[in-house]
Amino acid sequence: MTQSPSREQVLLDKLKSQFPDAVKEMKVEGKHRVLVEFERTKFLEIAKFMRDELGIDHVKGIAGVDFPTRKIIEVLYFTGSYSKPDLENLVIVLNTQLPRDDPTISSAVSVWESTHFHERETFEMFGVKFEGHPDLRKLLTLDNWEGPPPMLKDIKFPEMAQR
Repeated sequence: MTQSPSREQVLLDKLKSQFPDAVKEMKVEGKHRVLVEFERTKFLEIAKFMRDELGIDHVKGIAGVDFPTRKIIEVLYFTGSYSKPDLENLVIVLNTQLPRDDPTISSAVSVWESTHFHERETFEMFGVKFEGHPDLRKLLTLDNWEGPPPMLKDIKFPEMAQR
């Protein structure tokens, strides 16, 4: 008897068949987690397909990772579904690499409203520019912060004054 593919593998197969050139790597990382590495220029198309065809209806969070020696910033979108009971506990991680000297990607706010504050945080902390974001401004740092994005690994903070 042939075992049917897991729901994780079914989702990966649908993404790969729809975006054969945009999906660089895919893997099931566990029972409830899937990783999809994609080409940044196809992000909105992939996001819309995931929402409209796969039922992925929200972003749980966005993370940035700075790799200064490789001259890239990775952006990871942690997506999920509330509307499809069979996908409720599944996290699909969308991962792309942006050049450190041009960390730009399309905003997903038009697809998933839940990305609004997450994109603002990633913009502020890592300098990632989300094209088309309706309100891309600082969220966490003090109003007088004029330095570079504070989560970049090569940032140098001034010594704290002795008390």
